[in-house]
Amino acid sequence: MTRRRWIGSVLAILLSLLPGIATADGLAEATKRGYLRIGTSGTAVPYSWVNPQNELIGFDIDWGNLIGRELNLPVRWIKTDFRGLFPALQSGQLDLVISGVRIRPDLQKAFLFSVPYSHEATVGVVRKDDLSMQNVGDLKGRIVAVVAASFQEDYAKRMGGYRELLSLPTGADVFLALHTGHADVAMTGLTSATHYVRRGYPARIVAEGAVLNAQGIVMGKKSVDLKAAIDSIIERRQADGTYAELYRKHFHLEPPQPG
Repeated sequence: MTRRRWIGSVLAILLSLLPGIATADGLAEATKRGYLRIGTSGTAVPYSWVNPQNELIGFDIDWGNLIGRELNLPVRWIKTDFRGLFPALQSGQLDLVISGVRIRPDLQKAFLFSVPYSHEATVGVVRKDDLSMQNVGDLKGRIVAVVAASFQEDYAKRMGGYRELLSLPTGADVFLALHTGHADVAMTGLTSATHYVRRGYPARIVAEGAVLNAQGIVMGKKSVDLKAAIDSIIERRQADGTYAELYRKHFHLEPPQPG
C-alpha cells in the first residue's frame, strides 16, 4: 500500500468515528440509541408550528409521534430552518425529516422517501382585491414570494416569467410579504393558504392549474429497514381512516384523491 493510500484509509476510518457522521443508519441504529430524531421546520402552519405553550403541533407532528409510538421509540423533535433540514439529515444528525416535503427526483438522488403520507396542491395567493391572476402558472411580471429551498421555489423557477422571486425563510414571511405589498403573489400549498384565509387573512386563492404532488417522509439512503417499517405504518393508517382524520383535523379539507 502506498503512503497516499494508507493516509486515505486512516482518514476514512477517523471520519467514520466522528460524531454526526454515522456509518450505520436506520431502525437498528435508532433502536440502539433509544429514541428517534425527527427534524421539522416548525414554521409551516398547519404542518408544524409552535403554539403559545412553546409546543410543536400540527399535521406532521401528529404523524411523527404516531410513527414513534408504533416503533416503540420516543421522539425527539429537532426544529431547524427548512434549508438546514437536509444537510442535518445527510450528516447523520437526524433520522427523519417530516416537514411537508414533496417527493422530488432531485432529492431522491440523495435521500430515501417513504410512500406518500399525504398530498398537496401548489396554489397562488393574491390580495383579495387582485382579480388579475386566474392561473397558478401566470407569474409574468409579478413579484413572487416563496419559502427558500421549497418545492414552490423550484416550481416558480421552472415556470419563470416573474419580475422578481423572493426566497424567504418561513411561510409566515411569505404571507407577510404579500400583506405589506412587497410581493404580488405568495406561492404556497393549498392547505397553508386555506389555513390563513379561514382565519380572516384578506386574500384570494388561485387554484386553477394547480397540480397535486405527493409528500413523503425523508430519511438517509442507508435507512432501508426504517423506510420499510414507516411505509407499513403509513399504509395501515391510510387504510384504517387515521390519515383522513388527521387531514380533516389540521387542514379542514377532505383528503385529495390522487389519480
